[in-house]
Amino acid sequence: MITAFEDRPQAAVIQAVGSANGMLSSASCTVHGMVGRRLLLKVAEPIHASTPVNVKYNDAMFLGEVMICVPEVSGVWRLEIKVEQTLTGLESLIALRARLLGEGIATASDRAPAEMRVQLSRQ
Repeated sequence: MITAFEDRPQAAVIQAVGSANGMLSSASCTVHGMVGRRLLLKVAEPIHASTPVNVKYNDAMFLGEVMICVPEVSGVWRLEIKVEQTLTGLESLIALRARLLGEGIATASDRAPAEMRVQLSRQ
């Protein structure tokens, strides 16, 4: 099954585990579609093949690993992520946690990096 967003790529956030220090690094990305269990993304900087990643997109988190990372003419990198697990309903879980802990409820756009919030506000 092919799902493509080429005419209107969707903003997302990707986190990758750094090989040198084991720390997570985050970056904005765009989702261009899904082919079977492969998520198609574009990012500003390369992420090496076999790197474990998670992609936060809408109300879901995709967990998997980078299978392909190739440069494109436009100066961005095309990634194919082999999705191993998909977590959905994140907003309702966050709201439940906030109610149980007596915290204010933050939306996904409140937790996104600043450059991502700018992209979301333009949509």
